Amino acid sequence: MKKLTAALAVFLGIMVAGTAMAQELTLFTMPSPRKINWSSPRSLLNSAVTNNLTFQHRSHKHAIGHVFIQLSHEGRKELILTGSVPSPEDNSNDLVLKKGYGLGILFHGMAGRLEKTEDLQAEIVDRFESGRIAYIRFKLNDANYDRLKKYLEIYRKRGYGNTYNGLNRPREGLGAGCSAFGIAFVEVAGLMHPVWREKWPVSVRIPNTLIGGPLTGNKVSPWKVLKAGSWAKESEPHRVLTLYEPYYMYEWILEEWRRENTAKTGRVKLLKRKNAFGLEYDCTHVAPPEEPMFQGAAADIEDDE
Repeated sequence: MKKLTAALAVFLGIMVAGTAMAQELTLFTMPSPRKINWSSPRSLLNSAVTNNLTFQHRSHKHAIGHVFIQLSHEGRKELILTGSVPSPEDNSNDLVLKKGYGLGILFHGMAGRLEKTEDLQAEIVDRFESGRIAYIRFKLNDANYDRLKKYLEIYRKRGYGNTYNGLNRPREGLGAGCSAFGIAFVEVAGLMHPVWREKWPVSVRIPNTLIGGPLTGNKVSPWKVLKAGSWAKESEPHRVLTLYEPYYMYEWILEEWRRENTAKTGRVKLLKRKNAFGLEYDCTHVAPPEEPMFQGAAADIEDDE
């Protein structure tokens, strides 16, 4: 009996220690105030204008939505929240209204910065109240948590966060909008599910006639974009814009939460914080991927330890 009691005490001690040492990646998504209409250039511009006029969460309204991440390690008492955003020096309005960038602004590398933990902590309080935020929490082992933390440290050290948007390839050091920045962490951890690659992105063919600025040398007024009734055909000169849409991510999480709440399959743990819904996946069994954290030319850069 004593041996059984001792074994039980050891087992419970391991379980408590495991709980105390919990480490996680959380992917947050804030939808745009109203769902963006991607059906045509005109509808996209109208959506952007309408969302900028919203009165909800005015100080942090995120007219096109926002995605950011949280890394937390309970045992080490670490908490990091960050996302990719334009810097205060961003002059995108002037580029569109005065310099004729048109939809070329969607490919333009703007001055950017990485958000601070304290800023996001203050911002998300109202979002949990309103429910205009959703999240996915991934339980990680130490090895994968350390891989993500190192990725963020190198990303910061190399100054990749100084470019917002651009080619939206953060792992290559070629700019990152908020959603590309967040998704990169899921990829680096080897956790990106094929369903998310199918359901979360939006992809449109932007005709060269609507792309102004250095990419084409054109000057495109907002009125020209407003008159455009459709995206380019495959045979027309164009550039493809593909990005992960925060609103699609938000809708998918809510739909999955409702589905699991009804079916109760046990595949995913359901979370709720005030009026915000979340999902939790236990990925502690997933080993870090063998592929490099960075890709392309960025993979060949050696960093001083």
